[in-house]
Amino acid sequence: MEDYNITDYGIFGDAINTTGLVKSSIEACNDAIKQGQSILQDETIFMGPICDSCVEGFSKVTNKFTILNDNFTVISDYFIDAASTYKEGDDEASIKVLSFGNDGKMTSGTMSNYNYNGTPIYYNQKGYVGEDGVLHEWPTTWGKTIASSGCGPTSLASIFATLFGDNSITPTTIANEMSYDGNIGMNFVPGACKRYGLDYSGSPHLSKTNVNNFLQNNGKIMVAVRGGEHYIALLGVNNSTNPPTYIVNDPNDKNTATKVWHFDDFSIGHTMSMFIAPPGKTVDECLQDRTLVQV
Repeated sequence: MEDYNITDYGIFGDAINTTGLVKSSIEACNDAIKQGQSILQDETIFMGPICDSCVEGFSKVTNKFTILNDNFTVISDYFIDAASTYKEGDDEASIKVLSFGNDGKMTSGTMSNYNYNGTPIYYNQKGYVGEDGVLHEWPTTWGKTIASSGCGPTSLASIFATLFGDNSITPTTIANEMSYDGNIGMNFVPGACKRYGLDYSGSPHLSKTNVNNFLQNNGKIMVAVRGGEHYIALLGVNNSTNPPTYIVNDPNDKNTATKVWHFDDFSIGHTMSMFIAPPGKTVDECLQDRTLVQV
């Protein structure tokens, strides 16, 4: 693939400059805090339990600033890499995405093979970037293209591939195995779950408690949104945030992994949800195994 200079990819210019400024500000704040901590530790000037508590507090803040700085380093590296690799206007640049792990630290990934906390796999219905660096459309045998009307099999492929840790399960796999028709809605999901030996349960309602616990226990949820016109996959819950945020595969949104997803983003306007348990477990077991999560 031909390489391009950062300046050739204009949309990343401001992002690169901004993340650089943020990194510098974080580092300056961190230095100031460390200086204050050092002064408090000087027992010739200050001493006593109050000072000890202040020093401990400074240490905790310093650790948070370190995580922030690490995250902005990843963001900066991503922008630089994307800008260096793709010229302006190419769709491939949007495939490069970021995600958050349970520890609040950021890791990089790609839309065609997207990892969150080591397991979930993300698919974009518009296609995937091959080894040749070109965006390829998912091939099908069912008439319509996945790019135009395949959010259903794309979301389900992300769920199945994630649950089995197998990225050979793709939108093409699901669409062709189930002879998917874009007009059948979520009716194809039970048959697909049975084919893969997974327990499932459909519901027109979404309880925040059930959703959080089910995702925390490695279940995945397919949700019909926009009044039933579109399908997305809930792959995980990030309980390190307050309120919790969600790891979502929206197969038609190139910004899905960098977007901060809240419960209302997929619950308002949804018409149906399908809870899909991991291999060897039932939906009821995942719901009853109440891991303590925020609501």
